[in-house]
Amino acid sequence: MVLRVYNTLTRQMEDFVPLHDMKVNMYVCGPTVYDHCHLGHARSYISFDVIRRYLGYRKYDVRYVSNITDVDDKIINRAREIGVDPFELSSRFALSFIEDMDRLNVVRPDIQPLVTDHIPEIIGMIEGLIDRGLAYPTQVGNVYYDLTSSLGRVGILSHQTVEGLLEGSGSRVEVEEDKNYRLDFVLWKSSSPDEPGWESPWGRGRPGWHIECSVMSRKYGSQQLDIHGGGVDLIFPHHEAEILQSEGYTGLQPFSKYWMHNGFLTIDQEKMSKSLGNFFTIKQVLEEFPPEVIRFFILNTHYRNTIDFSEKHLEEAGRAYERIANTIVNLKFALKEAPDKDSDHGLSEQVRQARDSFITSMDEDFNTREALANLFVFARRVNAIISANGPDKKSLRKVLDFFSEIDEVLGVFRKEMAVGEKIAEGPSDEEIEELIHQREKSRKAKDWARADAIRDELQDKGIFIEDGKEGVRWRRT
Repeated sequence: MVLRVYNTLTRQMEDFVPLHDMKVNMYVCGPTVYDHCHLGHARSYISFDVIRRYLGYRKYDVRYVSNITDVDDKIINRAREIGVDPFELSSRFALSFIEDMDRLNVVRPDIQPLVTDHIPEIIGMIEGLIDRGLAYPTQVGNVYYDLTSSLGRVGILSHQTVEGLLEGSGSRVEVEEDKNYRLDFVLWKSSSPDEPGWESPWGRGRPGWHIECSVMSRKYGSQQLDIHGGGVDLIFPHHEAEILQSEGYTGLQPFSKYWMHNGFLTIDQEKMSKSLGNFFTIKQVLEEFPPEVIRFFILNTHYRNTIDFSEKHLEEAGRAYERIANTIVNLKFALKEAPDKDSDHGLSEQVRQARDSFITSMDEDFNTREALANLFVFARRVNAIISANGPDKKSLRKVLDFFSEIDEVLGVFRKEMAVGEKIAEGPSDEEIEELIHQREKSRKAKDWARADAIRDELQDKGIFIEDGKEGVRWRRT
């Protein structure tokens, strides 16, 4: 089986072949920390977390770098609004971002550099671009990349013409009067006395947004990356600017062999916006839903597709998540009472098929949606075999080991996998049925206090019961 990825650069599915054997240099653009991170950030970093995890699962040696932008106009403007120091603000929200990612079980990058720790390297690269005739300083202390030096490469990632970019996307490029050309982008920006700044050959100033990632990816990853990732909104101008300045500086092409971009996240089918009142931070959503449900919700859509957030969709994701989570819990109870004799009943074959299906799905551009769909099929078959046949401990352990194996990639079921032997201390199926029987007898006798007490006892033991027309249904929570 061959891993295939969709490359934004070529707009094609391609076999994944790193530049250097099994080593993968992977860089994902980090957040600009001027506020608590929102659901769009969760979508992006969970997606690339799973991509990174799966590469490791397939035995690639991954070096994962993702920066934090801690100096930027947005940070400066927000600090002015609330009357705090810009560095204090960025430090506070950088810690908030890391806390959110930890709660969502996003593995921390191997290196997570701050822009403000790399000012000398940024100045050095800008000097190199000027020396190569690819950038120019202005009288007011700004430095711009000269796009006319690279017109043949413009649109390499966005697949648009210069005219199209000027007409349709020019508003996304900052407009300053001292530019030579409208699409030239800033490398160094002069700072006023009340703004953060560092001394440079062009006067006191601060880095432009695009140059930061080129410097840090080159320092900690490689002059040529295997994978560069980020949201689809970063394709132009940010990622195109990175390509032009990086390849112009090093003389090496490509700057990144594969470009991967996650899709948008909408709120009730509308773009997330504070002005529309539908802007949700990760912290706000975590107050209402467990982190594993948020993660499951995001992975149940292919990373390149738009994902629509709503309370209804998250509740549906929660129910779907519980179906598989309950299978893991039931496995641990079954393991407690399973015989030692050799009675596999086809479980080993089911595990083999499930592993093949998981790899096939993930090898096709990290298709987590298909992988989860196959996992539901596997869980249903496992539950049927357990209910009908009572397989042995060795076979049940194989199933649990498989769930643990794939969760090293998905990162969704850590709660169920972590409970370990504690899960086996709960009541057996027979004990639960007996308590439900006693409750039914109490209800028929109109001993409501006793019936309620049994219900509370079951809930305390992690057993949810539901009264319906067809009788009482129960499940472990």
